[in-house]
Amino acid sequence: MVKKGLRILEVESGSVAADIGLEPGDDILAVNGHGVPDELALQFRLSEELVDLFVRKQNGAEKHVEADLAERTALGIKVEDFRTRTCNNACLFCFIDQLPGGVRPSLRIKDDDYRLSFLHGNYVTLTNLSERELDRIIEQRLSPLYVSVHATDPDVRTRMLGRRHVDDLDRKLNKLIGGGIQIHAQIVLMPEINDGIHLKKTVFDLYKLYPGVQSIAVVPLGLSDHGTIKLRFSPVTPAFSRALIHQAEPWQERFRSQIEKTFVYFADEFYIQSGMNLPPSRHYDEFAQVEDGVGMVRNFLDDFETELGRRRRSLRGLSGALATAKLFFPTLQGCISRLNRKFGSSLQVCEVENRFMGGGITVAGLLGGQDLLAAAEALEIGDFLVVPQESLSRVDGIFVDDFSPADLSRRLGKPVYPGGRTVHEFFQLLYKIGG
Repeated sequence: MVKKGLRILEVESGSVAADIGLEPGDDILAVNGHGVPDELALQFRLSEELVDLFVRKQNGAEKHVEADLAERTALGIKVEDFRTRTCNNACLFCFIDQLPGGVRPSLRIKDDDYRLSFLHGNYVTLTNLSERELDRIIEQRLSPLYVSVHATDPDVRTRMLGRRHVDDLDRKLNKLIGGGIQIHAQIVLMPEINDGIHLKKTVFDLYKLYPGVQSIAVVPLGLSDHGTIKLRFSPVTPAFSRALIHQAEPWQERFRSQIEKTFVYFADEFYIQSGMNLPPSRHYDEFAQVEDGVGMVRNFLDDFETELGRRRRSLRGLSGALATAKLFFPTLQGCISRLNRKFGSSLQVCEVENRFMGGGITVAGLLGGQDLLAAAEALEIGDFLVVPQESLSRVDGIFVDDFSPADLSRRLGKPVYPGGRTVHEFFQLLYKIGG
């Protein structure tokens, strides 16, 4: 039987790997007698000063080589990427099932991979994990993990995940937490499915697991104009959002009094839809789930205030447009108005309707390039267009509709710039454009 190894793609010149004769195309079969299925496992096994590598050379010969990492902590190789573990659920709310034709291919991958959860904060359900993989997570300290819980009532969770049988979430969570793994939980809230008493049960069941469960993010069900999901389930409305926030406020006050943390946090969309004020920064504690749209607007406002206060150089004569989606438009418009008054610029904010996904999708991260094009062509945008950084894939830099910033620039006949990952990067971009 041929043993599967971890393929070496590159070897750094002058590295430990080069010194011991490793070459691109070699396979690492084991380190100190342990298999290494991916780079995470490899790095964990390379944490010792002296390691034994069992390697299969390109000619098929297998050999043991020793590597002394006492002085140089890195082996000096690049290995192949791991194959993403996919989802084995059929979630009622699955957004991938709501995608239109023509989306970038990477969006159609239904990942449910604990390694991506550890590395990038992707949410996993834990339904596809074996006992051996749970043990690996604990041994290699792959913490924190971001877990989609949705409901702790077994029947409700089973229904939401589209499974035939109840899974053993409670046991898995307790095993991981008992092994020292911290959890950030997520609840995708579906009106009339897991809200009300079910939401309360889920929140307090998870609270019993604190500090193993560090936080809960509650985010709204997203409904595009595609597929059948929109026809079967109720959307999140302003009235629903207001009632939800009022329901949860006593819980949050209780948690703050007991553990000095809000513990359960609601996505910005609930506050904006409801017309209620965003909570202050202290409400979000360490902003643990900001990438899930929880506290993102508050974080932006705080950072914008800081940057606006410390910048002195004029931007007079700078004329262009900043595009964003419906949800963030009022916030960004207010900020840019203040920027224009202080620095003498003539920037405008362009509200973009999401025609590609549907009018119910109001977040900037899911804007298509063609949506941006239509909105920009309807306005006199000035000399350039700035698009939301989160609307572009981190991997290949394209929009959800497989349109690129270069495509957009060519069609508009004007430069198109990604806005940056932070407010600081955004201000740097403006000064760079302004010369």
